[in-house]
Formats: sequence, C-alpha cells, structure tokens
Amino acid sequence: MIYLLYFILVAGFTGFSLRYNWWRVPQSYAKARVLMYHSISEHFGEKHDKWRVKPSDFEEQISWLHKNGFQSFTISELANLKAIPNKSVAITFDDGYSDNYDAAFKILKKYNFKATIYLVPNQSSNHWEKQNTNHLANMLNAEQIQKMQSSNLIEFGSHTLGHVNLATINANELQNELQISKKDVENITQTPCTAFAYPYGKYNENIKNAVINAGYKNAVIVKRGLYTPNDDKFEIKRIGVLGTESFFDFYLKFTRIRNKL
Repeated sequence: MIYLLYFILVAGFTGFSLRYNWWRVPQSYAKARVLMYHSISEHFGEKHDKWRVKPSDFEEQISWLHKNGFQSFTISELANLKAIPNKSVAITFDDGYSDNYDAAFKILKKYNFKATIYLVPNQSSNHWEKQNTNHLANMLNAEQIQKMQSSNLIEFGSHTLGHVNLATINANELQNELQISKKDVENITQTPCTAFAYPYGKYNENIKNAVINAGYKNAVIVKRGLYTPNDDKFEIKRIGVLGTESFFDFYLKFTRIRNKL
C-alpha cells in the first residue's frame, strides 16, 4: 500500500512537472518582458478562445504586475531606452479589437499601465479569421482609438491593411501594406506611427528591410523571449498570453519564458 501511494505521488509530481515547468531557472528582471495579447473577451467554447483572454484574467495579470512593482512602457518607449530599468514590461495587442477599448482599456487605466495596439486600420471585423471562428469580432473605430490616444497610455502601431501574410505577396503589394497602413493609422491618431507587428509573425530579411524603409522604428515578432537594448529593434521577441491557460501558466511564462515543454 505504501509503495502504491509512493508511485502515485511520484507519477503525479512527474506529470505536474511536465505540464508546468516550475523547475526552469527564473530569468532576470533586468531584461524586459513584452507581452502579446489579442482579444480581451469572454469565451465562446471554441478553439479560437485561446486568443481571447477573459477580462477577469487580464485584470488578475495586470494587478499582479502592479503589485509587484513593474513599470510599463509602450513598445516605442522601450525600444528607445539606452538602459532598461529593472522590472520593465511592455503590453501589446495585435489586430485592434474593439474589446481592447471596452474591456482592456478600463483595466489599464485603473492600474495606470501603458500599452501598444497594432491596428489593421479601417477594418470593421476580423474577417481574416472567418475560417477559424464562428464569432467574428468588431474592431476599434476612430472614436475609440482617439479616446485611447488622448489618455497618453496607448500607442498605436500598424499590423498592415488586411492582416495579410507578407511572405506571400509581391514587392508592390508589400510596399502598399506597409506604407498605406502607416498613413491610415497616422490619419486616425494624428500621431506618427513608428511601431509595426508582422501578421502571423511571418517575416524575412526582405520584409524587415521593407519595414525599415517604410519609416517604422521598431517591429515585434511572435517568437518567445526577452528584450535588451542590444537586441534587433525589428525582431523584438514577445511572450504570448493565451486565454485558455491559467494564471500559473502566465506566471511561469513571465518568470521563466516557457510554461511547459
């Protein structure tokens, strides 16, 4: 009986350690964390919910950052720093969902946290996800964007005109996606648009050079990692926050970069 109990305890501990990589060495807070979010929304019971972080979960995460003394920056502020203060974080949102205003913005204001939102400007819905979800979402409108802009907490960047995989289009189309979306964001915000996010994280040296030539000053990718001032400003790594994971997953990702094998 004792051996059986011992076996159950060992098997349970092993399973827990495989699912939750608590044993990884925590990474220094001298390096900045850049968090990647999409929608802040309740779930619909489908696979696409992984891109929807519930408002209550988002507040739990931001509250934890606030209580533990983290300082927030927009991505452009972070990229311009010569030295990174201890416990620095940049919060980013891809696509520009209207719930970034309805839900996330209220929480960010409550804790006085900054963020960068990458817009697919002048789109009314996330139609590029129609094959992946039965619940298309509304996107931010100009009024919402301008209210967020005036708070001095939110920076707006570009995520192209139509959320297109830039590796699949020709040079002229690439130029249009980068330059016109930049101008469209600037027309809405009346502020220079210097931040860019590669749709689907797809990029190569040619695309990166086109982003630079279009006048952007920084760009984020979806590869996980931390940020230091010596890193490539056009390949800024991020930590993806998923709506189908627990706060313990968030904690492990934030402290150790990975939460599981």
